[in-house]
Amino acid sequence: MGHHKERWEERYSEDNIPWDLGKPYKQLVDYVNENSPSRALDVGCGTGTDAIYLAQNGFNVSAIDISEEATKIAKTRAQKAEVSIDFRVDNVLDMPFEDGTFEFTHDNGCFHSFEGSSSEESNWKTYVKEMHRVMKPKARYLMKCFSEEPSNPHRLSQETIRQYFSGNFNILYMRPVTIKGKHGNHEGYSCLMERK
Repeated sequence: MGHHKERWEERYSEDNIPWDLGKPYKQLVDYVNENSPSRALDVGCGTGTDAIYLAQNGFNVSAIDISEEATKIAKTRAQKAEVSIDFRVDNVLDMPFEDGTFEFTHDNGCFHSFEGSSSEESNWKTYVKEMHRVMKPKARYLMKCFSEEPSNPHRLSQETIRQYFSGNFNILYMRPVTIKGKHGNHEGYSCLMERK
């Protein structure tokens, strides 16, 4: 699927977003319950569910997505929730944030969306470099992604995750999780990392 802007605009405008359940997932809730609020970034924020949850729990949140339609929905939802979030329509491979800005970065399905694209390898390398650049040293990165299960729309192995992240991040855990969706569930990983 890759990060083709038109494709994402189409999916959001047609409400073809089966991953969007409108509530935060367990691993993010656990992280928020176990950590103090901080300056946070939500990458590939979609309709803003997770960014809004973070803001409701005291985090100072910026959120980025390539889709204008998704960001428009997210802004409306944030206004209804009465939270302030710095939403940006931009590319996660070239983010409009200063170096060392964030203490917590969150990715609910952004990294795995590069799988299968013609520039998959270079996109993954650039993505990890950008995450590292915008995060403070020792900042935490929480990612939820699909596993290598053949029925998944995107497939990532633990080895692939380690290959791309271990040079810039200490992997604190990588756990199997069930990723729930409107049309069924998929197998995935929840990964917590610390920026080196």
